[in-house]
Amino acid sequence: MSGSCPAPRFQFQGIWCTAGAVSDDQGFLDSKDSMKMPAVLVIPLANGDLGLKFGPDGGCQKTDVTPSKDAVDGRLSSAAMAQTNIRVAFADYKHFTVLYSKTQKRDVRNVWLRPYTRAPEPFPEDAQKMQQLAPQVGLNPSQGALLPKSDQWAGALA
Repeated sequence: MSGSCPAPRFQFQGIWCTAGAVSDDQGFLDSKDSMKMPAVLVIPLANGDLGLKFGPDGGCQKTDVTPSKDAVDGRLSSAAMAQTNIRVAFADYKHFTVLYSKTQKRDVRNVWLRPYTRAPEPFPEDAQKMQQLAPQVGLNPSQGALLPKSDQWAGALA
């Protein structure tokens, strides 16, 4: 995957749904069939960081994270989530966005692609784009899953 798309902060703001993921992370691979679609509220901060408020993924846990602006324009990192090189891999911002990130937990590195949609239903083009991008970042599309809508989605960020 060459480069990254710039992430216009104000186009990326608002509520997004995590429609799925492709990753070589063993924890994800073991649990992907039981995961639900969490909601994410994206808030651009004045200093260039992003505030992220994750709703529960079918469970009851809510998480607030603030990825920090990286030295490379268009990239973020989050020590709390052990993520580096968070960037927009593809976006139309109106319907969907695909984010790329790497995680490092102890000596294990993993790669992630996550499609986000504006509505709590999968958007066909984001699934196609995720499948196209997966081999470019060393992932097999079979390592992915589209997530079903959570029953708790509507009030997830309340």
